[in-house]
Amino acid sequence: MTSYVIVAYDISDDRKRLEASERLKGLGFTRVQKSLYVARGGYTLAKEAFRALLRIVDSSRDSLFVIVVPRESFEKAFTYKLQSELGEDRSRVL
Repeated sequence: MTSYVIVAYDISDDRKRLEASERLKGLGFTRVQKSLYVARGGYTLAKEAFRALLRIVDSSRDSLFVIVVPRESFEKAFTYKLQSELGEDRSRVL
């Protein structure tokens, strides 16, 4: 069963934020917005991304969110103008 990993972060330091972006891209994530990334994968990829970013974030002021979303739920997401390297047009009209 295909699932997706979604990562969102709020990192205050510019250098650390760039490093987080590079790490996620290196793990195969696609940038959706400035601090929001998505990749096909499951728990193992989510754990790998989480551990990589934990080495970067400042626990006193930064935040990190990682979730695995089943394909069925991901496909039901409401999006606008989201085309990515995932090869899908994710726009939905209500």
